[in-house]
Amino acid sequence: MSEKVYIDIETGLGRVRNNKKLYSRMLGLFLQSPDLEAFENAVTAGDTAKAAEAAHAIKGVAGNLGLDAVFEDSNLLMGELREGTLNEELIATYRADLAETRKQVEAALPTLQE
Repeated sequence: MSEKVYIDIETGLGRVRNNKKLYSRMLGLFLQSPDLEAFENAVTAGDTAKAAEAAHAIKGVAGNLGLDAVFEDSNLLMGELREGTLNEELIATYRADLAETRKQVEAALPTLQE
């Protein structure tokens, strides 16, 4: 099994034509995204429809930024949530991957601003 990729900087930069300033700004915005909180609120409330909407938004942004683990998790979550399923194990994996992604993004931001 291959190791998880939390942030693929090369892919993310490629999507913004290697504009490091723009990419680092977009990463910072992702970390503050209201969709992350909306997802958590919807899961807590048991609202699978709203959680699926938030997972869809997270998936799109994560995919564009090269945040592979969060992209994959949110894609899987979106499918299950649309079927009305709150998969606690998958939600826990997403939360752990998001936490690791956050750490790696925060570590990468200074190098992107050089």
